[in-house]
Amino acid sequence: MKEDAGARRFHSHVYFDHESPECVARARAFLELIRRTFAPTAQVEVHSFIPAPAGPHLRGSFEVLFTREAFADYVPWLMFARPEGLDILIHPLTRSQVLDHTSRALWLGTLRPLDRAMLEAADSRLA
Repeated sequence: MKEDAGARRFHSHVYFDHESPECVARARAFLELIRRTFAPTAQVEVHSFIPAPAGPHLRGSFEVLFTREAFADYVPWLMFARPEGLDILIHPLTRSQVLDHTSRALWLGTLRPLDRAMLEAADSRLA
């Protein structure tokens, strides 16, 4: 088995139109729903709400860290609970930012562009 195939943790990035107050409110409400739904477990952690483009993410977003053990519960839940207008990137956490955010990624909703140069720079720093 390849080293990267053993990823133990994953991210989901929930993207929203940061220029639309309605979309920002919908994203904040969804963040809180995730937090309430998965609060009993230590296997799902809701991270910062970022209401503007940041890093390789070209839209407003928030990130959720989750474990392999939570994958089978969390990802299907996202499939059905995702509000209209929010798009979600799901990817493993390995040593390759480019591969994790592209060929190893799953999308719910519309595939959104990322700043690939930033991901490549992160990989170069790790090499």
